[in-house]
Amino acid sequence: MTLRQPLVAAALAFSLLVGCSRNTPESRPAESGGTPTERATPSTNPTGEPPPSEPPSGGTAAAANAGTPVVYIVKDSGVRCMAAPCPTFIATRADRPNEDGLQITDVDLAALGFNAERSASLMEATHTPTGLKVEATVVTVPKAGPAGDATVLRVTRVIE
Repeated sequence: MTLRQPLVAAALAFSLLVGCSRNTPESRPAESGGTPTERATPSTNPTGEPPPSEPPSGGTAAAANAGTPVVYIVKDSGVRCMAAPCPTFIATRADRPNEDGLQITDVDLAALGFNAERSASLMEATHTPTGLKVEATVVTVPKAGPAGDATVLRVTRVIE
């Protein structure tokens, strides 16, 4: 056994313990495409109950979005996790580009009525430098998975 094998094993074990990793957009897995795969649907939580309609509390951007749609620019955060929900996206208010964005676990495009192909192409835009510009509201889904509450961006309109 060479010195390299124990180091690789230690790195793998450590990454499992940590749970999340930060990938650069260039190193993201091609099969993920940045779209959720095994997460609970944003319209229901694992218990089957509908999610609450109030926005998350605490953040200034979230407090400013008290149920009324706000224009956000959504980008891939580069974060990948071992357990859902995972803050895979960053949503920055278009009118406040210098502020820190909200960490978003899911982007819900269901209200738009697009087919899966169109939705996937929109989600691919989150990997571009300009991101995806949308009008949306922010909703918290409590206990959405083993990692806790989910922050869902419910898109009402795509701004081209």
